[in-house]
Amino acid sequence: MPQSKLSVGNVEIAVLHDSEMPLPLSMTFPDVPSDAWAPYQQRFPEAFIGTDNLRIHFECYVVRSQGRIILVDTGLGTSASNPGTVTAFGGVAEGRLLAELQSAGLQAEDIDTVFLTHLHPDHVGWNLSQRGPDPKATFPRARYMAHQADWDLYKAPHDMEKAGFSFWEETIGPLEGLGVLDLLSGETPLTSEVTAISTPGHSPGSMSLAIASQGQRALVMGDVFHNPAQVTEPDWVLSFDEDPALAVQTRRKMVDRSESENIPMAICHTRGFGRVVRVDGRRYWQVI
Repeated sequence: MPQSKLSVGNVEIAVLHDSEMPLPLSMTFPDVPSDAWAPYQQRFPEAFIGTDNLRIHFECYVVRSQGRIILVDTGLGTSASNPGTVTAFGGVAEGRLLAELQSAGLQAEDIDTVFLTHLHPDHVGWNLSQRGPDPKATFPRARYMAHQADWDLYKAPHDMEKAGFSFWEETIGPLEGLGVLDLLSGETPLTSEVTAISTPGHSPGSMSLAIASQGQRALVMGDVFHNPAQVTEPDWVLSFDEDPALAVQTRRKMVDRSESENIPMAICHTRGFGRVVRVDGRRYWQVI
């Protein structure tokens, strides 16, 4: 089983599993031939459902550093009409983030920073505990952090709204009126051990966390990768990458960094932590 916690010097990172669902390879990676997946399905069976679907995890993370409790992303969330479930990508999933927090010994009030790697709907779902004319933040003591570029893009009408994701007013826009939103524009320290870094391509403002403590390092990635196969095949483009060329460039950069510095990574749509290793001259994701 993959690790659910990772210690990096004095920093602790814990995985919180919000939900998971199958997504067809033909929808998510339409330009990748179906038979090209076979070796990765054999190497990473947990990352697939059958031969035709990815098993997509919607993972969030709690990062504890210097007395701060940072929540990375808020997952798919829950339906206002059917609490505890959410409909997305043609499927229905159970949103478990708040229960996972409780299992980790935390309450929503304990979170002091919500770091949103980007503003796609499957990363912001639990932002609000109450929607409508009197919205309330799920994490009442937290500052919510997102990138200015994503805010500027999604504040305008967007293809995701046309596809049925009315997520802006349900999960993001009200944060501004509540006075809890901080918009970032570049590399930003959250503590002296945890730094927000730019990893654009999947969205214009996509960010990740670089962690360094007592000579140890780790990366908590947003959607730079969506499947372990992309560590070996960084040129494989997800259909939701908004700037495919830049997304490929970022993936290559982060694979190079993880390998050269032997840095463990957390990938938001894959369970647990891993490293980049070489096998017969090729680079692969190795679960730790």
